[in-house]
Amino acid sequence: MSPSLFSGRLVRLCAPRAEDAEILSRWSEDAVYRRQADTDAARPLPPEHFRERDEAMGDDHANFEFRIRSLEDDRLLGFVAVCGIEWANRHGWVAIGLGEPSDRGRGYGREAMELAVRYAFHELGLHRLSLDVIADNLAAINLYRRLGFQVEGRLRERVLRDGERTDLIYMGLLCRDWESSKGGG
Repeated sequence: MSPSLFSGRLVRLCAPRAEDAEILSRWSEDAVYRRQADTDAARPLPPEHFRERDEAMGDDHANFEFRIRSLEDDRLLGFVAVCGIEWANRHGWVAIGLGEPSDRGRGYGREAMELAVRYAFHELGLHRLSLDVIADNLAAINLYRRLGFQVEGRLRERVLRDGERTDLIYMGLLCRDWESSKGGG
């Protein structure tokens, strides 16, 4: 039996819902969440920002964003995306964010990333995935390594946080490497 395309044991990937915008807006007020998810300056965003982005994504064939929901109670946990796809090169970027601190470190992110990677390679037919991560986000770096991503580069002192400079790390995963690892089976 082949694994489910959008569901694991803990989470499922689904389309955005209208009520998600309020929750995403609330998460945007959490500086720690915003600063780990993005290198841009953190700022709160209104629900309309997320509604408009969700509407625009419907016809976008280079960006596939899913909401992560708990199988246990259908609660919104975060998002995962395969984005910035270059179809001619069969390359895309992957990104993830879990909104509530209490939901981190419980296996939700790992399973959502496993589903997104499988989707990118098996459903979209991509050859390669890339991501970037701030060097002090050790939990994320460890997760990506466990999934098979390799460090491919480092931009020294690329990110400024509270007057301190931090490196930005680039990581990549090839389909054949993922297929040959335990994650690809």
